[in-house]
Amino acid sequence: MRRSAALLLLLVVPAVWHPRHSHAQNLPSSEQVVPPGFGTLKQEDLQIALATSALSIRFTPLDPRVINLLALDAYKAMEALVASNRHRIDSAARYNAVSRPGIAYVQFYGLAPGANFDAQSLVLVFRGRLLRPIAILPYSPNFNDGRLEPRQQVTAFYLFEEQIPVLEPFSLQYYQQFSTEWTSNRVSKINTERQLCLLRASKGTTTTTTAPVPAPTR
Repeated sequence: MRRSAALLLLLVVPAVWHPRHSHAQNLPSSEQVVPPGFGTLKQEDLQIALATSALSIRFTPLDPRVINLLALDAYKAMEALVASNRHRIDSAARYNAVSRPGIAYVQFYGLAPGANFDAQSLVLVFRGRLLRPIAILPYSPNFNDGRLEPRQQVTAFYLFEEQIPVLEPFSLQYYQQFSTEWTSNRVSKINTERQLCLLRASKGTTTTTTAPVPAPTR
C-alpha cells in the first residue's frame, strides 16, 4: 500500500472544556490564543469554499486561534470530533515527527456523476509558497475511493508540517482553482471576534448558540 493511502495526522485540542482556560495548546501569548467559551462564530464562519464543475470542497482550519472563537456548542462539536479520533491522531504525531502541525477538516461533495477527486492536490498558498499536506486521515470509510456521486460527501483531516496561517491571508488551491475567501472575508472577522472574546473573557461573560449544532458528517 502506498504511503499516501495510510497517512495520518495530529491535532492537540482540549479534552475537557472550561470557560476560563484553553487546553488546546500551550501556545505563546504572541500567537493570541483566546480561551474557549467566549466566542460567537459558527462553523461556517471558519470554512473556505472552493468548487469545480464536479466537486464542492469545504476547508476548515482546526487551529485553537480560530476554533476557540466558536460559540460554545460549535466548539464542543469540533472538540468531540477530534477526541473520537485521538488514538489515530497520536499515532500520526509520532509517525511524522511534527510537534505543532497545521490541521484542517476537509469535506469533498459530489456535484456530478462519477466525480473523481485527488485529495493530495488540495494545497495552501501562503506568501508565494505551496503548503502541501504531509498526512491525510480519512474520516469517511470510503474516502480513499477518490470518487463521488451527486450529493455524496466524504471527509478527512489534513495535516500540514507547519501551522496554518489563520491570522494572515492565504489561499486554497485545487489544481487550477483558487479560493481567496480567507483573505477577503475571514481574517478581518476573526481579528474582530478575537478582540470581542478577550473583552467577554475579562468580564466572565460566556456565550453559547441557541440551536443545536449538527455533528460533522462522514
